[in-house]
Amino acid sequence: MRAMPVLTAAFAAVALATPQPAFADGRSPGSVLIYPVHRSGANYFTVVCVTNTSTQNDGDTLIHYQYANVNATSDPFRPSSCTIFNRTELLTPADTLCVLTSCHNAVDPQGQEGYLVVSAQDPEHFNVPWSFNWLVGSELVINGSGLMYATNAIPFEARVPARMPTDLDSDNNLDFDDLEYEATPDFLYIDSFVAIQGSQLALLNLTGTSQDINTVQFAIWNDNEYPLSTTMMFNCWFDRPLQDISTVFTQNFLRFSTPHDPAELNIDCSVPDNTVETGWAIIDSINVSTPGGFPVADDGALLGAITCGHPTRWDGGHLLWESVERQTNGEAFGP
Repeated sequence: MRAMPVLTAAFAAVALATPQPAFADGRSPGSVLIYPVHRSGANYFTVVCVTNTSTQNDGDTLIHYQYANVNATSDPFRPSSCTIFNRTELLTPADTLCVLTSCHNAVDPQGQEGYLVVSAQDPEHFNVPWSFNWLVGSELVINGSGLMYATNAIPFEARVPARMPTDLDSDNNLDFDDLEYEATPDFLYIDSFVAIQGSQLALLNLTGTSQDINTVQFAIWNDNEYPLSTTMMFNCWFDRPLQDISTVFTQNFLRFSTPHDPAELNIDCSVPDNTVETGWAIIDSINVSTPGGFPVADDGALLGAITCGHPTRWDGGHLLWESVERQTNGEAFGP
């Protein structure tokens, strides 16, 4: 067994001096993978896959699964808590592992849902996250009606040299601060939505605790570049139809309360009309506070995806687009 690396000021200086790309392209292997949705139950479930792309002889790594399972309340945007369930697996060089979350996650008769963080850990030391930028992954989500969609995981590269521990500040968290792991996007984009589609939005908060409240602003434009906006508050995680966030995402509002460009969407190859409304949006956190109203941050870290959620008329899902601008106050629970 090799000696445990020691975190020193000199080592931290080396990490800071290591050249890094200005921002992630979302497609490079990383040391942390975040899956914005998981469903684990008898009627809906997720297949999560993780692959170790290292083919070197010393390319073993542990992967630490941390399922954030929301505890529902009457307010779908404000779960009472996010309970973490941990599991660890070993990946050998060129290894790939797919798990059914209904079996791999904690068992609950009512099912579980939330998000998942997978992080690389040193296989020779207990609960030590380390730099291992060879992980890629994806998930296949099955909804309640038997339909499905697949998305990539969201990767985060470690900023320290390979196979060195990443917890530079010894806080037992995975810090997306461009020192331990690359920073998170400053804001997110919904590239387009079709109002009658019934699309859902999944968002997770990475600033503060699972109880802290993230206030999110949506800057929205309809199919005629008409500006709209709305705000909402949530803690931890949600996956809800866009129309539950605000009526500005609905077909009726967009059709009867805003000016249109009927040529923006033509679904039957006939003369363009206004029957189906479309738009796009920017999602930005503008405040994070405790339940008691004390400030945590004026700009929280968000990640998310468009999903098909529970049974819907239409099916599909994809990751949200990310801004080039980054912020460094995101973190995920540690070992």
